[in-house]
Amino acid sequence: MAVSRALLLLAQALSLAVAEMALLTMDPPWSVIFQGESVTLRCQGPPVHKQQPTAWYHNGKLLEHTETNTYRIQNARYKQNGRYECQSPGSTSSNSVTLSVSYDLLILQVPSHAVFEGELLQMQCRGWKVGSLAAVRFYRDGADITKPYTSAMQLSIPQAKAHHSGRYHCSADMHSYLSLKRRESQGLYISIKELFTSPVLNVASSAEPLEGSPLNLSCITQLSPYRPHTVLWYLFYGNSTVLQGPVTSSEYQVPAVGLMDTGFYSCAVRTESSNVQKWSPRVPITIKRVPISGVSLEVWPQEGQVMEGHRLVLHCSVATGTGSISFSWHREGSAEVLGRDSRYEIPSTQQSDNGQYYCMASNGDSPARSLKVQVTVVGVSSPFCSRVRALLLLAALGTLMLGAVVVHVLTAGSRAPKGTKQQTLMEPFAPGGDV
Repeated sequence: MAVSRALLLLAQALSLAVAEMALLTMDPPWSVIFQGESVTLRCQGPPVHKQQPTAWYHNGKLLEHTETNTYRIQNARYKQNGRYECQSPGSTSSNSVTLSVSYDLLILQVPSHAVFEGELLQMQCRGWKVGSLAAVRFYRDGADITKPYTSAMQLSIPQAKAHHSGRYHCSADMHSYLSLKRRESQGLYISIKELFTSPVLNVASSAEPLEGSPLNLSCITQLSPYRPHTVLWYLFYGNSTVLQGPVTSSEYQVPAVGLMDTGFYSCAVRTESSNVQKWSPRVPITIKRVPISGVSLEVWPQEGQVMEGHRLVLHCSVATGTGSISFSWHREGSAEVLGRDSRYEIPSTQQSDNGQYYCMASNGDSPARSLKVQVTVVGVSSPFCSRVRALLLLAALGTLMLGAVVVHVLTAGSRAPKGTKQQTLMEPFAPGGDV
């Protein structure tokens, strides 16, 4: 088991090493040289334990293998024009560099390697004979850009930007025998490469999260594979205020959002020296309240049957929902709003109060309604009330009669002569006895 795990880790390490791209550079770093000059190519890859040969390619074909990581071109000729790549041990194929061997009298030398945003862009104007140039001028897309970038025969832009891309050439006065002649170099296109893409702010769940839920933001950008070791720093903004950063993490989280967190969010990505910085578009985020749900209605008396003239009470409540909750009371078939409290009361009901009642609750979003409840007002002339009144009347008459009998018995007992035996209501009269 341990051996298998060790082999797996070794395989992973090797795969990571293989995935790294070799870096090809030239010394001197110019893509254009005069015939007969020399240049050295250098292939830089990941370190390996055992020295292995480096492969060199010219215009897509294997040129040769070398024991070192350098390849020397001496006394350059036209046949050596073209595209060069290399592959060092433990790496993938490198970036391409282009070499142009010129037979012109005046050349513009530009970097053979890719120039990225924020890096130094440098070029120089050279004549076939040393010291033969005067009044050197530099141009981009036909416009003279000699000032403020030039110094003698060189032009330097300390921190290149995308707008510095264009077609460059130079001109100079050259000594020709006993006179000066104005000459121009061939034009060369320089493209300033993007170090990392413009960031995009990603909202993990929804741009309308519910109040109390977490908010997860990611600042997404893509670093150029040719600059894999560049460290990027991230900043997060909410309504133009810095919420986090600069940090090396591309993530930002709010554990529980509130309504005050509604606004426009964005992020920025920059290099450690801040010479390249880019902003994402602003993203509107609206915090929503937890919607109202589970609206229920209670009625008293229960089942909604109430005697005419008596009180009716309705109560509305919600199971879930955040924020300030407003209520309204309605009766089916009527557009009138009966009340705007969680409790609705009719102190003295009438027949006209019959109907189906319901309540609605809202916290500013879509309102929710309860089920309907039927309210029945029982009037004094209804059969039910007649039966109730009859029963009550009979009960009252029975009570009165019973009271009269009790009073009669008690009175009769108090008037009987002494020594006469009192007869209770339960005893029958003796036959032939006195009344």
